[in-house]
Formats: sequence, C-alpha cells, structure tokens
Amino acid sequence: MPRLPPSLIRRAHAISPHVVTLLPACRDIPSAVTELRWIKSHVAGVQTPSAWDAEARVARLCARRGRGMPLQYVLGSQPFGALDIKCRRGVLAPRAETEAYALHLAEMIKSGRLPGLRDRELRIMDFCTGTGCIALALYEGLARWAERLSVTGVDVSPTAVNVARENLEHNVGAGVLLPPTEEKSISFQLADVFEDAAMATSSQCDILISNPPYISRKVWTYGYGQMGYSVRKYEPKLALVPGDKAPTYDGCDHADVFYARLLDVAGRLRPKVLLFEVGDQEQAVRVVRLVRRNKYTRQATCELWRDWPDVTPEEHEAPELDVDAESVPVKGSGNVRSVLVFL
Repeated sequence: MPRLPPSLIRRAHAISPHVVTLLPACRDIPSAVTELRWIKSHVAGVQTPSAWDAEARVARLCARRGRGMPLQYVLGSQPFGALDIKCRRGVLAPRAETEAYALHLAEMIKSGRLPGLRDRELRIMDFCTGTGCIALALYEGLARWAERLSVTGVDVSPTAVNVARENLEHNVGAGVLLPPTEEKSISFQLADVFEDAAMATSSQCDILISNPPYISRKVWTYGYGQMGYSVRKYEPKLALVPGDKAPTYDGCDHADVFYARLLDVAGRLRPKVLLFEVGDQEQAVRVVRLVRRNKYTRQATCELWRDWPDVTPEEHEAPELDVDAESVPVKGSGNVRSVLVFL
C-alpha cells in the first residue's frame, strides 16, 4: 500500500488528530472525516460517565479503524436497508452492494416482474446467511405485502447463526420487523450445504438466494489487488473462501464450488428464482455456464446485475454480455455483482 504524503498528514492534523489516525485505513481526508463523524455519533449514543471517557472511547475506536479493522466491526453494526445489523468478528460484515441487490429483488417480487412468482405466498431459502442481513431484508421488505411468507437462513457457522438470530430479535424489538407468526415466519438454522442429509430435510422453496464463499485461495493468500489486507486480517475465511475439503466438480473452479452445489440443491428444492452474489464478471460468466450444465436449470433464463441494479447504466456499460454465443442481459451500473436465474 502506498505511503501517505506528509502534506496529506499535515492537512489531516489541522482538522483533528483523529483524522490522522483514520487516514491509513481511509486513504483520503473526506472519507476519514466522514468515518470520524460516524464514530463520534456512535459514541454519543453509548452512555459514558464523562466527556473525557467519551473522547477516550473515540480515540480507541479510531485507533482500531486506523489499523484496518472494518468499520462495521469497530462500531458493532451496519445499516442494511431499514435494518440495523449487528456485526461480530467471525461473521462476514454486510456490504452495500449486497444490500442493493437484496432490496432490488424485494421490489421486483412485489411489482410482479419475476415470472413464476405471481401470488403472495413465498418460501425463501438464504444459504450462507452470515449475519442474516439478506434474509432479514427480504422479510422486512415482503412481510407486509405477502399473504404467507416463510424465510429461512442457513449457515454452517454456529457463530453466524447466533448473530443472525440476535439480529432478528434486535430488529423485532426495535419495531423494524413484524414479529414472526405462523403465516409469516423467519428462522435461522445450522446446516452444511454440502451435507446431503441436511439438504434432504430442507423444504421446497420459491426463491433460493446466496452470498456464498466465492474467493479463490490464491486471491485470499496473495491479494492480487483484488482483496485488501484488512479483509484477510479481520474477516472470516470460512465466509469468503471455499474450504479445502469442499467437493470437486468436473470443469469447475474451486472458487465456484458453492454455485455448483447450490444448483444441485435447487434440483431438490425446486425454486422458481435463484440469485447468487459473485466476485466479478468473469465469475458471473462461469456461473452462467454452470447453470447451463445443470439439468434443473439448463433451460432457465439468466440475467446479470451490477452493483447498483436499479441505477441507469453509464454509456460504456453494455446492456448485455455474450456467454458462449448467448446474449445475457446486464442491468444496473457498476461491477457485475450477481446472477439472477429464473425458470
């Protein structure tokens, strides 16, 4: 990482010593000033014995952030749509891009723009749920609209499942989420997507969504400019990189094994819609190819979503992508971030 110019440090110090502390992580003054404001607001919301204690707490949090700890872990939470998502070390912190496609999916469902989802009775499975942010956002966005709704988040990590359940309780208590009922329910379960016995007990669903581990082992180890040091230092490898013991699939990169497995799982759960987060356009192309090879989804329609699927694309952002002579529509602006599959 390039060193910070002395002139930048001097300008930051003129604003606040805390801005200087934040610079190594933020890399520019406007970002550091914004994060300092968020940190001060967070501390102001926590009861402290004195102004001196509050200032000392601000300094401690700035120091953690300056060492590269993700802000979500520093503050212990992250806004996600209308939700306040509690974040803990050992569970992947929610990203803005994930929020964007989750909320966009909810809007598409309510507006009737997804073939096969014509009624207001939905069963949703969210695999690799982590903090539960996607499952909770879909429940929040659909519970008042749907007549019957079942949302289930699944993760292999006990820590993640506990955090997801905590987030459910927290947001129900805050009045953001409707309390679950028999007609409109949300729950989180501990299960391994690669265990056939666990998947055999899963109920059929209408929508299967997942932000699975999709980073290659090489990128995790060396970065290659695609992954920052702070992610590798602070965020859980389990949530980002498929494990060494994950099964192999013919012609499938190790980074893509979760997609291949989830497509097989879809053959049993029979969803009408699948949505997968991906790392980049190259991986999105590989996922489309996996969709075409899978006997359940080979005739499905695919669509790629960029980071901000509801934003008008720039002139240089093509409206479609050629994948093995198939023109796949691409919507939104930014980097390719997710693959929508509907049957």
